[in-house]
Amino acid sequence: MADLAQWRAAATRRIFQVTLSRDEAERSDWYLTYLKELAEELRSENGDALPPLSPEMADRILTARLLLDPTGDVMSDDGEKLQVLASLDENMTSWDWLVGCWRRCRLEEGKVRKALGPQAATGQSDLDSIRTLLTSYMGLVLQDSSAFPKASKGSLTVSSLSLLPSLLKESTGSAAASDPYASSSSSSTVPTVGRDSWATIDAVDLPLFLRELTERFADDGIAEIIEPVLCEITRRVRDGRESEAQAGEASGSGAGVDRAMQEAAAAGDVQAVLARLLAGGSAGAPPAAAAKRTQGMTIDGLDWRSHMTALVECADVKPLAAVIATLPSFNPQDVTPATLELNALLGPLLRLSCFADVAPGLATQYFPDIKRRGEVETGMSSLRSTLGLVHNLHFRLLNSCVRSGPQGREGVVGFLARACELNKRRGVMRVKAREVATDGFMVNLFDTALRFSEPFMDPKYSKIDRIDSGYLRRQKRYDVSTLTRLSADEAEAKKWSEEGEDFAAPPNFITEIYYITLRLSSLGMSKALRNFNERAEELHRMKKRADEYEADRGTWASDPNAAQYEAFIKKARTECQRSEAIMAATETQLLEPSYIDRVLTFTSFVMTWLVRMADPLEQHPQKEVQLPLPKEVPERFRMLPEHIFEDVCETLIFLGRYKPDCLPEAVKNDLITFCVTFLSSGWYIKNPFLKAKLAEILYFFVLPYGSQPVGFLGELLNFHKLALKHLVPAIMSFWVEAESTGSHTQFFDKFNIRYHLAQVFKVVWKAPAHKERLHAEAQANVDTFIVFVNRLLNDVTFLLDDALERLAALHKQQLEIDDTAAWEARTQEDRTEHEGHMRGNAGHARSMLQYGHTFLAALIDFSAEDGRVRDAFMQPEIVSRLAPMLDYTLDTLAGPRCQELKVKDPKKAGFDPKQLLRQILSVFLNFAPRDEFAEAMARDERSYRRSIFEKAASIAERHMLKSPPELEQLMALVARVDAVQAADLAEEEDLGEIPDDFTDPLMATLMKNPVQLPSSKAIVDLSTIKSHLLSDANDPFNRVPLKIEDVIPATELKAQITAWLAERKKAKADADAAAQA
Repeated sequence: MADLAQWRAAATRRIFQVTLSRDEAERSDWYLTYLKELAEELRSENGDALPPLSPEMADRILTARLLLDPTGDVMSDDGEKLQVLASLDENMTSWDWLVGCWRRCRLEEGKVRKALGPQAATGQSDLDSIRTLLTSYMGLVLQDSSAFPKASKGSLTVSSLSLLPSLLKESTGSAAASDPYASSSSSSTVPTVGRDSWATIDAVDLPLFLRELTERFADDGIAEIIEPVLCEITRRVRDGRESEAQAGEASGSGAGVDRAMQEAAAAGDVQAVLARLLAGGSAGAPPAAAAKRTQGMTIDGLDWRSHMTALVECADVKPLAAVIATLPSFNPQDVTPATLELNALLGPLLRLSCFADVAPGLATQYFPDIKRRGEVETGMSSLRSTLGLVHNLHFRLLNSCVRSGPQGREGVVGFLARACELNKRRGVMRVKAREVATDGFMVNLFDTALRFSEPFMDPKYSKIDRIDSGYLRRQKRYDVSTLTRLSADEAEAKKWSEEGEDFAAPPNFITEIYYITLRLSSLGMSKALRNFNERAEELHRMKKRADEYEADRGTWASDPNAAQYEAFIKKARTECQRSEAIMAATETQLLEPSYIDRVLTFTSFVMTWLVRMADPLEQHPQKEVQLPLPKEVPERFRMLPEHIFEDVCETLIFLGRYKPDCLPEAVKNDLITFCVTFLSSGWYIKNPFLKAKLAEILYFFVLPYGSQPVGFLGELLNFHKLALKHLVPAIMSFWVEAESTGSHTQFFDKFNIRYHLAQVFKVVWKAPAHKERLHAEAQANVDTFIVFVNRLLNDVTFLLDDALERLAALHKQQLEIDDTAAWEARTQEDRTEHEGHMRGNAGHARSMLQYGHTFLAALIDFSAEDGRVRDAFMQPEIVSRLAPMLDYTLDTLAGPRCQELKVKDPKKAGFDPKQLLRQILSVFLNFAPRDEFAEAMARDERSYRRSIFEKAASIAERHMLKSPPELEQLMALVARVDAVQAADLAEEEDLGEIPDDFTDPLMATLMKNPVQLPSSKAIVDLSTIKSHLLSDANDPFNRVPLKIEDVIPATELKAQITAWLAERKKAKADADAAAQA
């Protein structure tokens, strides 16, 4: 065990590699540097006695050694000094030497316990003081390389960038093996230093060094030390190459440097300029990214990992994390929406993703042929594995900054909020991609925000009350004044915002990160989904057009422009392949399983929070919301930005379409509660298209999936308490509301909305509880239910009429082609146009028939229910239109006009005449027992003919569309109709000519219950005006708004009609009696 004094001297000598004795230096073959001037000073201070080296001399040793310059004072006549200078490595800069000393000090620390035993604590204290002093000097030379003579070597000059190889771990091996300055008992020569490389701090010791460096320079320029090197690291990620500053120094050429710096500044390349200037460069030094930018690093490579890890490990040092989050480059001010991710310190790291707008070549590299599913899955799996690591490091980096203290937390929150504010135009419908941030950057920020939100999104929502519902009214981080509100107009929203008071105390972190995550959901995830959907639609159009040209090859193959057609097909196929690859890359990120889990957790929380905001008690989910909600909408809900609700819907629709099996049970419950709440209380959402998205969500999650007959929500909808009570009324209510969306396309919008609702009806119809709810609704709200039935009948009528007309037109167009001579006489342009019209008719018919079959199925289900449900169809205003519609459709399918529906390849037009006939006959059979239906059929003079029913029954029997008992029931109905017709004819003859005053002006029939319209004073039958008002809420004679309760019974006229009828009947009876007599 060494004597303490001896150990102190030896350790000091080993650490600094110096001696105060010329003889000792000579014996070491000048491995030890002889500090002659320091030795002379010490002798004069100690009476010509030379004291041994000790830690207390460390400061003087450092100064003496650092002032030695192997290239300076070479003309000295002091031989000993010249010998010392000659022994120095000219490639060893002040930084290199200090790094070596620091590393050797750490080696001594590893041996101190063994060397000193009980006195190890004293020795460790000595080493701590030396290391602290070394750290100070290292920081000083990084700040100002001119402080000591040896500041450069070859193309390199000491600056903050000298720390770069240490951060990137460019050295390998243990400290002793890799450190060129590590001492050993066998060392006999001075190790050489690379001319173009820096000495590095060992990886295991780097956190200690960074922490001590940060603590030492916390108030003395740590930002100036650390910022340039961190900027350079992320600049390399962005540009994919090493600093050109070093390359420029190596060449020794200064030509064009000023111009390059100006170009970088003009381009807004803050990182390139900042890294160089803060590193000690000047306006005449070449910027880091002055030349043309090359492809940056992408996640499929390995190079980004060391750079990302460097930043992450810096942030792991708590005091340094706080510094990082407050650096000017962390949240630079002079950037545009598109350049934030390029010039912000962490931007290049935070944009690493699978999106094509970040890594254009990634898609085609990993997904060259989308049809090879095995290769696609392998590519996705590989990228997702890397992506998971990227996202983990993103969060670790920013979380370290947040946890470093209030300044770090404010820095991160401020950066995320500013990314939102700068990129608010990503929330609008039309924006040029180059003017805003990339999908990759914004989706990655959203993922990080999701991770910050996870701690307060527990399954029981125990912290939901920690979110300040008035935050948006008071916060100033990003502008919400122009955002569309859920149920308030612009003026109301502006007034509400202006009246908001400042925060009495700073908002808690849960509130801040929650609202930022909501905003990033819109600007990140939702925008990426819109881009994805737009590309999918464009891909569909491109494929369809290419397929059409391919199918028509026979018509243009001999055309002079055939080469252009061929070129278009080839170009379209290539573009389709590229788009498919890009979509696969996008799916790789957007459907990554762990990311989807986080998205669903957040989405479920937001759905619950929205219901809570709508709940007048604001106690949901701890106390379940009571439905329907009150008519008065709470202000806190009315003023919420519409995008919050829409983002939830867009996310769920996307997942329902592409990943319907992703919903955990808890999310399913929250989803049903959310949809039922706002479908049953539609007045809470002023935008009908938002409510339509609720129907679309349910639609996608009830569709059959794989071997399952119903989707992943199907079973739960039949057991969920709120759904059992409120879903059926909500669907019926929205079915009626969908009639008018306020859009110029509202006529066709309603079919799409109702198609989704019909599919939900189809699933829940199997549950007795839902049927009971339907019957209860039909009994309790008769008028409302009749309106619903009328809308359904209107839809079926229009859809079938329109589809059959398009089929007839298609039939005619195909006949024109069959006339070979006439067809070949047409020009190529005319034939192409004709074929386009044919495709249009076939496509339109297919769409209308798809809707028509679905709505007919709903009509069959409802009409099969006896009691109040079927009664609604038998109301005069309904049955008088229902029977003729069915008669007309049957006449078209089975009458003479059926020949006009024969088209080639009917499947392309979605036409299955047997299935349509089966459905129409089912409706007839459901209503067959009702006399009202038979009477309405009998009075249909336009379409009812017994012969049509006989032919339809024959077809049904031949193709086994209906059973024999059903066909017997159908013909029994026909017999009853014939009997009613005969009775009506006899009555008409008995009555003779009806007086004009007794005739309905709209229907030209005898009025039975005349009423007067209040504004026009016209008199019509009650059933007539009821039927009219079901489709048009205005007086048919003057277009003044009219409600059924406003009509006035024409009692006097009714009495006259009654008396006239009695008189005519008496006259008939008298005539019959006279004839018999």
